[in-house]
Amino acid sequence: MRLYQILFSLFLILASCENSTVAPNEEILGLQFFPLNVNESELYSVEEINYNNDGSIDTLRYQIQDEWVDSISLQNRIKLEGYRYKLDQAGNKEILSSIVKERSDKLASLKIGNSEEVKLSFPVAEGKSWDGFPQEFEEDEFEIFKAFQPYELGDQTFESTVQVIQEDNQDSVSNYDQRIEVYAASLGLIYKVSSQLEFCRETDCLGLQQIEIGRTIRMERVIN
Repeated sequence: MRLYQILFSLFLILASCENSTVAPNEEILGLQFFPLNVNESELYSVEEINYNNDGSIDTLRYQIQDEWVDSISLQNRIKLEGYRYKLDQAGNKEILSSIVKERSDKLASLKIGNSEEVKLSFPVAEGKSWDGFPQEFEEDEFEIFKAFQPYELGDQTFESTVQVIQEDNQDSVSNYDQRIEVYAASLGLIYKVSSQLEFCRETDCLGLQQIEIGRTIRMERVIN
């Protein structure tokens, strides 16, 4: 009788395990690199350098703040909705666009206005790649360069980060395209550089990487 009771108990345990759904391990997947908290705004210092056709260069410095107004739980995913604001050096604040962050256990995306990018693909792993603009006709491959590695930014060191290379074309004689983002655990995006430049293609300057037009933007998270 005792043996029967033990076998019956084991059967019930196995049956329970088969019918239950095991929640994914968020830290192993890397979900902590794209946190969603409706109560936490995100502030960035921005340096924007514009290279103009007439040879002049304009440098702008300002801040961007993402503020969330709603959190929506959907099937297997969470979405935050809010607005992106621009703060100039005089303290003036204006809405730049609507903004939506969305995360499942497969993908994390950011939509600014009408432009949407898939920022991360889970589980996070070095060398993993995906299409950053799946709605577009041409594929734009993003790749994880480093994962779960420390990263120094200014005088701060972030112990666990993910570095995503969206594009790193530095060898072309006609253009330069570098787009890199760094995400820290429990914080999300901490650094971004986007530099897209067109070089002179005339005979006397071809290959000299003389900038004709373009823009470089660097964003750095302000940690309070």
